[in-house]
Amino acid sequence: MNWFLVSLAEIWRWRWGLALPTLVGMGVAGWLCAITPPVYVGQVLLQLQADQARAPLLQRISAPGHREALLATLLNPDVLADAGREAGTALNPAQVRLTVLNDALLEVGYASARPEGLARKVEALGYHFIQAVLAPERMRVEQLLAKAQDDLATLSDETALPNSPAGLQRTKLEAAIVQYQSDLRLLNGAFGPEGSQVLLWFAEAAQVAEPLTGPLRWLGWLAFGGALGFGFGWVTAYLPKRWRAVVRNEHDVKELTGLNVVGILPWLNGLHAGPSGHVVAAGNKALRPVDFAETARLQRTATRGLRGVLVVVGPAGEEGSSSLALLLAEKSAQLGKSTLLADLNLKNRTLSQRLQLGEGTWSLPGGRGKWNALKTLETTAEGGKLLALAAPKHNATVQALAEAGGLPALVDTLTQQAEVVIADASPVTAFNRGNIDALGLSTLAGRVLLVAQQGVTTQADLKRAAEALLLAGAPILGVVMNQQFHPSRRQLLGQLADTLRWVFPPLGTALRKATFNARVD
Repeated sequence: MNWFLVSLAEIWRWRWGLALPTLVGMGVAGWLCAITPPVYVGQVLLQLQADQARAPLLQRISAPGHREALLATLLNPDVLADAGREAGTALNPAQVRLTVLNDALLEVGYASARPEGLARKVEALGYHFIQAVLAPERMRVEQLLAKAQDDLATLSDETALPNSPAGLQRTKLEAAIVQYQSDLRLLNGAFGPEGSQVLLWFAEAAQVAEPLTGPLRWLGWLAFGGALGFGFGWVTAYLPKRWRAVVRNEHDVKELTGLNVVGILPWLNGLHAGPSGHVVAAGNKALRPVDFAETARLQRTATRGLRGVLVVVGPAGEEGSSSLALLLAEKSAQLGKSTLLADLNLKNRTLSQRLQLGEGTWSLPGGRGKWNALKTLETTAEGGKLLALAAPKHNATVQALAEAGGLPALVDTLTQQAEVVIADASPVTAFNRGNIDALGLSTLAGRVLLVAQQGVTTQADLKRAAEALLLAGAPILGVVMNQQFHPSRRQLLGQLADTLRWVFPPLGTALRKATFNARVD
């Protein structure tokens, strides 16, 4: 029982990457099996006496290009028409097969959904194919024989001694005529009622290959489709990760950057808005990462004694820096501090879209005091307030921030608006125009958190980002790992049981009871 539950848990773990493509492949294969009738293939094996063949095409039929030439002969409309008249039915060129096995054997086949009369069709096709292949050879031999006979007739009028040049030439021509006549007799045998039995002949009688039928046919199709789906899922979802040098653990971070891992959160990429705040899904439950002990510990580490802006930044984008900045800001407000969350990530604008902050058409203030560009998101019972600044979209504002003194003025303004200021910056390696310079912002910050996603962030990107920040003199606190969440098999079986309860409650209940007593981890 344990091995079955373990297998079920692993299938559920890989349900999107491997199980779903496998099922889709099996479904497509089943559909094709239903609409595609079984195919019977009639086959006849032809053998060539290569040492007696004179034509270059027949001396080495496995040479490159020779199969295409032979196939063109086989698909000749005259050959198909003659074979069809003999078999009593028209032949479809799309159903004709030709396989060159080696220089002495080739196989002519004909595929059909009906086995009746298939052996007769393929035998007629093979016979007329032999005639079509040997017809040019016979014509060539006939021409050579006629020329040799003409040359000999010319010499016979001359008187020549046996050892004279003319006598030697006559002897050579007579030998050639004998050889050509012998070759022609062999070739003419292919055009008789029984066909050729010397140069190219039927090595064995025509046979009909029976396809799989019934349950075996369905099993074959489903197995083939499932294998293709599984291979597609593996190649697209998992194989590329094996080819990339990515950050896999804390040791990689320390070795690449020389920085410490100051926090590990496994939920950053699954954060979404819920009725009670931002939540993550764990099975059928919604959890608030802002209440996690690790979030509280990281917030204390990052904001204790903070003077200035806390900048959260990623190497290349999509590492979860926006989610981390939001969690830290929500936690600070929850602890009773006035907190400002600034979206300065112009590459993604994730926070502005998630919090519905608007277009961000603000400009830098001219003096000190309250800034009307800020939007109040919430006020906690402890007296904390969470303010937010949308990512700037006004061209003049973006240009002003790019000019000398623009970023320092913005940072100075932000630090006057709240006790804790957290900024989500553009990726360090995003050098395209229109972004706020992440390195410039980081050098003005009070502290910087660099975010790396386990199994996704490449080692090269993380190393380049850390080196760029250190060379710019940014006060880096450390690296936060956005860890891939790997639930245990018991958790996976619990998720599966909860899902099955919606479809068939007794089965879901039975699976949960079996999971309690099983040793699956």
